[in-house]
Amino acid sequence: MRLVQTRNKRVVFGVLLSVLVVCVGLTLGQIPLAVSQPVTIPVGKINGPIPMDAANPVWESVPGVVAPLSGQTITTPMHPNISVKTVMVKMATNGKEIGIWANWGDQTLNNTTIGPQDFRDQVAVQFPVQTSGAPPFQCMGQSGGTVNIWRWNAEWQKDLGAGVAGMWDVDNQYPSIAWDYYYEEPAGGVTYPDRIGRSLGPFNPGIWSGNIMSDPNLRVGSVEDLNANGFSTLTTQASQDVVGNGLWEPYGALKGGCCSGPTWRVVMKRSLATNDPNDVQFKAGASFPVAFAVWDGSNVERNGMKGISTWFTAQMPN
Repeated sequence: MRLVQTRNKRVVFGVLLSVLVVCVGLTLGQIPLAVSQPVTIPVGKINGPIPMDAANPVWESVPGVVAPLSGQTITTPMHPNISVKTVMVKMATNGKEIGIWANWGDQTLNNTTIGPQDFRDQVAVQFPVQTSGAPPFQCMGQSGGTVNIWRWNAEWQKDLGAGVAGMWDVDNQYPSIAWDYYYEEPAGGVTYPDRIGRSLGPFNPGIWSGNIMSDPNLRVGSVEDLNANGFSTLTTQASQDVVGNGLWEPYGALKGGCCSGPTWRVVMKRSLATNDPNDVQFKAGASFPVAFAVWDGSNVERNGMKGISTWFTAQMPN
């Protein structure tokens, strides 16, 4: 009996020691852990249009939830040392559309990727296409468990601007660049009437292949509507029906927001129902899983190198 008790004590001690080692390692490595307990996000009910400016007073009355983020460390490329540890989110509906509000601290503005050393700030919201039953794997879904992802992109937001506040080309990034001529230009040059400039030429394979990343004319705004069934399956939808608006604020704080200092504030919205079978559909009184991701371009975060949350449950009003 004494031998059994001693052995049991050793097993318990070994388990406790293992847990302690893991906790110390995570602490020393500054690896955050997203919450695992279910948290409900109430979808607020508002009257009138959903405001696309996150600073609009309408959003002040909508309850918010702070979502902890962890570095994606399941598959490559991974980045355990993410810089954005939390994102504050709010959700609202006017009975016709649903809006998602996001606010997080970010010390730097990263909205161009012309240089090879540049990466953009981004935020994404993920839903299972089938909202009933257990949600699929939180990292991009799984086979038989398709997810619908709305990804707001700071570079696309900049593309919507005018003049130097708009689309940033190579000669903007490198003003001292020199060239003999562009292949699509006739002798003497040509004047381009649109904001896309030289990128419309026939020697831009991205545009001519219908790549939404290359051709701003294929976009309805600063948000890309996507689907995934697991890692390396992310696909742009043929129908883009999510719109968004984002603004980086170098100082101050939003009333009812996450924090003070430099922050991003972003709003995305879409109709409650669409005709696209690859879209999540929202119904009055129903609940649905939702997860979030944030990229900080200054921390070389891109693709799978990002901060991710666990699944939350959002509750629609009746």
